[in-house]
Amino acid sequence: MEVRPLGEHIVVQILSDDAMPSGIVLPDTRKDNPQRGRVVAVGSGRLLSTGTRVPLEVQLEDVVLFNEESATKVRVEGHDYWLLKEDDVFATLSPSMAHM
Repeated sequence: MEVRPLGEHIVVQILSDDAMPSGIVLPDTRKDNPQRGRVVAVGSGRLLSTGTRVPLEVQLEDVVLFNEESATKVRVEGHDYWLLKEDDVFATLSPSMAHM
């Protein structure tokens, strides 16, 4: 099964931040910080009042920061994803920062 978001929505797969590369486990108090995830699907774009569709800035495979409170968690074929609007994305991370 494939998840295909509509309009200005995106599907993000969470990148685990619970354990740092050194093996240190972070406490739950860190949950207040933005979540980090990889974009696995994007909608067709934002529809303007003129009827013109504007493509999304976020692209497949981008690593993004977002607030999980503005997202909806879904489970598809045993995998957890977040559904959110592009406007709920705070930033994209450069490839060098995405693996930190």
